[in-house]
Amino acid sequence: MTKNSSKLKDLKEYNYNKILIFKYLLKIKNSQFELNIYLDSSKNSHFYKSVLGSFVYDTSIKNSVSEITINSNNSLDLELLALGFLKKDYIYSIYKNDSKKSNYKTNFKLSNKNISLLNSIKFLKELVSEPSNIIYPVSFVKRTLKQINKKNVNIKTLNKDNIKKIGLNCLLAVSQGSKREPMVMEFAKKNIKKSVDILFVGKGVCFDSGGISIKPSGGMEDMKWDMAGSAVTVSIIKYLSEIDTNFSYAGIVGLVENMPSGSAYKPGDIIKSYKGINVEVLNTDAEGRLVLADIITYGCEKYRPKIVIDFATLTGAIMVALGQHYAGLFCNDDTLAETLYQSGLDTNEKVWRMPLHDDFDKELNSPFVDLKNIGAGRYGGSVTAAQFLQRFLPKDTIWAHLDIAGTSWKNSGDIMNNKGSTGFGLTLIADFINKYFKN
Repeated sequence: MTKNSSKLKDLKEYNYNKILIFKYLLKIKNSQFELNIYLDSSKNSHFYKSVLGSFVYDTSIKNSVSEITINSNNSLDLELLALGFLKKDYIYSIYKNDSKKSNYKTNFKLSNKNISLLNSIKFLKELVSEPSNIIYPVSFVKRTLKQINKKNVNIKTLNKDNIKKIGLNCLLAVSQGSKREPMVMEFAKKNIKKSVDILFVGKGVCFDSGGISIKPSGGMEDMKWDMAGSAVTVSIIKYLSEIDTNFSYAGIVGLVENMPSGSAYKPGDIIKSYKGINVEVLNTDAEGRLVLADIITYGCEKYRPKIVIDFATLTGAIMVALGQHYAGLFCNDDTLAETLYQSGLDTNEKVWRMPLHDDFDKELNSPFVDLKNIGAGRYGGSVTAAQFLQRFLPKDTIWAHLDIAGTSWKNSGDIMNNKGSTGFGLTLIADFINKYFKN
């Protein structure tokens, strides 16, 4: 692996989004494949360096290579190359006979920080990949408790009785159609003062049938990953609990199932949220915003964050707008939005800023109650969902909402991930905190 290719011929180009990342030459020498990569020295982002590992992995799999030796004149390139390789070399298929989670073992020693990042990504993918009979609110909590470094983070779990006593009524309403009881998990960096620098919030609908407003049967099996927002949040906390940080943080996730039954909440129901806002349910499949509304309010009241970032597979509408390549970013602060956007480009976990505007917000008004849980008609659904969440933020709180419905799962995989869960959000935030807090 070198940076000088000006005098060489017959090189192939590796381009992404019409940008040349490197040139390479693959040949057979002494009955072995030899892959020479010539880097463009101007490409210094996390993605441009780690995509080398993904490329080496894809090339090795394509040519049935069993053993790989890598030589490089730059140790940093090797570090991120190995990270990219190991991230791509992971698929959670434990329910398939004779399956394995990876095709290769490595002798390369990643830095402690990147070991924590890689393990947190794997944990995130594991949570999102598990079916809903394995991962439901109580089992999600049990599995997560084993992953967090409790030396650095305090953890509190709330069961149904605790949740009811506190008054998280919107979250309870969503869960009441299921036999699986709801849970809430709270996380906070130890020795924080009265307020934290940042609060991470995650939607954890461990299965979403749509409730009484039931979804079509085709593709409903995918709704096992409607808890991806909570999986991102706890994987972020896992990662932060294992590294040194110069900022204070907290996290909260609301875990429920949205099921139809004789006890399920129904269209037309009116629920008094934790904030005291009365919400009319017009569609029980717009449930994620109800869960988030309560835990955002509660989390902000308890931890008084300067910044809130929430993650949710919130709307199918965001997939209509952005497909599976960008997450929707809704943000009330230009600096936060720009930093997240740049981190998205630098990690290839891309986000695109969407509008927030009173014209959308007015669609949630009702002559009968304080707030409806859906807007007027089918247009702009991802925006009205974000406007709904904004109603529950304390005044002057900096906030970003990431709608990751399209980016959390890809049946065909993508440039950096094997088939299934993409782990979207964690690498983005790891890069973001380095930029925003200069961690």
